[in-house]
Amino acid sequence: NYRGLPDSSKWGYEEGHIRNSEKQFYTSRTLKNARVKGGKLIIETRKEDKGASAFTSASLNTFGKKAFTGNFRIEVKARIPSGRGIWPAIWMMGINRFTEGFPQCSELDIMEFVGHSPGTIHGTLHWLDSKGSQALLKSEGAELKIGNLHNKYHVYGLERRGNKIKLFVDDKAYFNFTVPVTAYPGSFTSPLYLLINTALGGTWGGDIDESILPQKFIIDYVRVFNIDNF
Repeated sequence: NYRGLPDSSKWGYEEGHIRNSEKQFYTSRTLKNARVKGGKLIIETRKEDKGASAFTSASLNTFGKKAFTGNFRIEVKARIPSGRGIWPAIWMMGINRFTEGFPQCSELDIMEFVGHSPGTIHGTLHWLDSKGSQALLKSEGAELKIGNLHNKYHVYGLERRGNKIKLFVDDKAYFNFTVPVTAYPGSFTSPLYLLINTALGGTWGGDIDESILPQKFIIDYVRVFNIDNF
């Protein structure tokens, strides 16, 4: 219930051109790309007149501020952007990302949407798996069709209990996963931090329809529950 930048005690930023050949430049502490207004967090993706930074957006994360361990449930109530090239995401990674790298840190994609696949939400888990002497990047996930995806808020969530993980939308579980015994030690169970961002283009976002911009990813709340005793 204030106006201004996201709370710096909870949120930090990625900055620059980060990954996946995406076209947006992630800005840091820039109101036009990330702000609180009307009780909502707004991540805005924009077209700029800036050469290499022709598109700007924001990627917020809790790294170094808050990590989540044990059994927990995370819920993010949001209204996601739309249009060809847009790629919003809610996801988690192990804090060992910066010491051991990916995929050792594991990646839990709670929600991804790509504009070239209207009406479809994707949830995917990625990890390093080993059998014998061979180590492989493994991925498993599911997708869910939603009719009113962009004009209504939905709750996107993840719940972790021991070696069990489930992804859900509006309390409807659509993917259940059991961590395999062959997963890299600490995968999924090490402390995890949260990221919320909107990408543009890139390896999965694809071709960009510039006429859709600006686009807003609007987050009503982020809630994390300790469920060790439930």
